[in-house]
Amino acid sequence: MKDRSLNQGRRRAVMLAVSGAVAIVLAGCGSHDANHAMSAANPPSQVTTDSGVATVILDSAAFAHGGIVTTALPAIRYRAAVTGYGTVLDVESLAAARTAMAAAQAAAARTAVAAQAADAELARVRALHADSQNVSTKVLQAAEASAGGAHADADAARAAERAAVATEQERWGPVVGGWIARGDRALDALLERQRVLVLVAVPVGTPLVAAPRSATIRASGRPIQVALISAAAQTDARTQGQTFFYSAPAAPELRAGTNVTAALATGPTGAATDVPRSAVVWAEGGAWIYVKTGPTSFTRQPIPTDAPTADGYAVMGLSAGTAVVTRGAQFLLSEEYRAHAPASAASGDADG
Repeated sequence: MKDRSLNQGRRRAVMLAVSGAVAIVLAGCGSHDANHAMSAANPPSQVTTDSGVATVILDSAAFAHGGIVTTALPAIRYRAAVTGYGTVLDVESLAAARTAMAAAQAAAARTAVAAQAADAELARVRALHADSQNVSTKVLQAAEASAGGAHADADAARAAERAAVATEQERWGPVVGGWIARGDRALDALLERQRVLVLVAVPVGTPLVAAPRSATIRASGRPIQVALISAAAQTDARTQGQTFFYSAPAAPELRAGTNVTAALATGPTGAATDVPRSAVVWAEGGAWIYVKTGPTSFTRQPIPTDAPTADGYAVMGLSAGTAVVTRGAQFLLSEEYRAHAPASAASGDADG
């Protein structure tokens, strides 16, 4: 009896183990079938490639799911430009330079007047000395010494004034340096915060024949037109490229020390289209847009981003009215990449 009970217990344990194994296998099969069902219910979009250009073709369900919205590109007039990087300068150094310059100029003027007065006194004393020596030779000698000292002081003051002018022109260039020397109204506009001074640098090697007279800067997204003052006298330590002074209307976002980006016009005005930022996706190291080429087909196309506008980028070569995807571009990019996934997934299923 004892042996029979033991054998029955063993048979029950084996049956339970087999049942558990069968359940696990059936569950795995169910999961596998479910995955296949999900893939079948959400197949990747069709993607064609012609000469390296990819086109995504959506079915009606994918089109609705992606929430695709297109916009016709507007035509704009745009000038080719190079990108520069700038800083709004603190005018305290300009104020200090003007104060020092004024002091040097006052000293030069004062000593010049003193020298003229000494010359007049010397002439008077000489006349009296020549007229029967109405003044002594000692008085004449003292007048001569005084006139000589006055001229020496005047020469030194003029030399200091010239040195101050040369120093400021070396630092600021001939235009701004000239403002400092003359106390120009343009300098007053900077010191009174009516306008701001912006130093813009372009990267070394940027092809510029002359200082671009037209430029636009951005500090917080809003484009601000600036006016060329002159080329700057010193290069930028970071870029080692050419530098330029521009002046801009004072604005809250243009506080001293603010960094700005600049678009420096380098060519004639031409036709372009304004591509909104919402149309741009970034992939493979560049910027792309999807152009509508059929009711539900969209072709990916690269665009340059070196010509920023208020809301996007000026692009030459795209016709005005071209329909581009402005909502759902990232979805199309995902669909394009997903279209290459089924082959590897099927290989994984076969291996399983």
